[in-house]
Amino acid sequence: MRVITHRDFHLPADALESFTESTGIEVVIFREDTPSDVIELLERSRVHPVADVVVGIDTLDLQFVVDSGLTQPYVPLSPGPLIEGLTAEGHELTPVSYIDACLNYLPSFYVVPDRPIDELPDVDVLPPPVPRGLDALYDPAHAGTAVIPDAATSRMGVYLMVALERLHPERDSDEVTPWPQVLDQMLRWGIELAPSWEISTFERFAGGEPPPERPISQDDPDPVTLPDLRGRLPMTWGTTGLPSVYATYQPGLPEVLDIAVVTDDCVRIGFYAGVVAGAPNESLGGRLIDFMGEPLFQFGIGDRFGSRPARSDILSTPEWREFGVTVIPYRPDPAYVGANWKEWQLTWSQVVRNFETGPPPPEPEVTVTLP
Repeated sequence: MRVITHRDFHLPADALESFTESTGIEVVIFREDTPSDVIELLERSRVHPVADVVVGIDTLDLQFVVDSGLTQPYVPLSPGPLIEGLTAEGHELTPVSYIDACLNYLPSFYVVPDRPIDELPDVDVLPPPVPRGLDALYDPAHAGTAVIPDAATSRMGVYLMVALERLHPERDSDEVTPWPQVLDQMLRWGIELAPSWEISTFERFAGGEPPPERPISQDDPDPVTLPDLRGRLPMTWGTTGLPSVYATYQPGLPEVLDIAVVTDDCVRIGFYAGVVAGAPNESLGGRLIDFMGEPLFQFGIGDRFGSRPARSDILSTPEWREFGVTVIPYRPDPAYVGANWKEWQLTWSQVVRNFETGPPPPEPEVTVTLP
């Protein structure tokens, strides 16, 4: 049986081996670079499908896949209880996992240094306030300390763009600044764009392994400044599961981690699997969809994104129980985001291109009034 997915979606190898041992069905996995590449291949191979099962379709493309008839309805035989809001109408796609995408930050960077009560604070070493939501990205006090994945080249960046559009819609709103203007201001204030979520999270963000001689304890931490971070930055766009992901790379279960989650303005993205329309092994594909909902597969679904199982009754890993964060996220309407996200992506690219090729921003004018 052939399964098609993309490089950012994790399929638990141990669970698939168990599936083959119990059923005798060998699973051959093909990977495209992006979810869009997967959908394009399914469209080009309608007459002679290249796969029996597709997995890794996300909320952005859910409606398109259903409306285009790229998958066929299938109702799992014994579906477990699902996380609220993940179910796809019509059963053309079955929820497998999800992420809650949100801001992550380095708590030690925002510690206010101690000072005698009779001394004024040194404004040169005072950190910005702890970020509370997406507003931090277009606050001049924060923008130069943040790195985000570029929505033009990163799916995680697109999830950020969806969250930003929700708070700052481009149309039909006279009360808020449209998100393209917000993005332009973020760039002018010095926010950094990374070409991928891997670079943003694991190379440019300062979370995880601390620099030498920097204490990781948050009970009585020393203040951390940008020079202490040696070129890395204290805020990024990640997921609620990112602390638990970092914990898995530590020797044993750490007591504390210098990484935290901003619980406001998160966005929930579901990931789905389906039997490909016209699949030569349709019945076998249904058996794999059934297996993807079973506890063994669901428990192993976590990945470097910090993905979570779609079933609500699966026991969490020790890392998630200790460091995972539960939020009340925004759940995008698949029909709305599906019809608009590619247009938003073009707008995003245009704003970035205009900023990079246009004239430098004007220097701020400072007026000094003498007594």
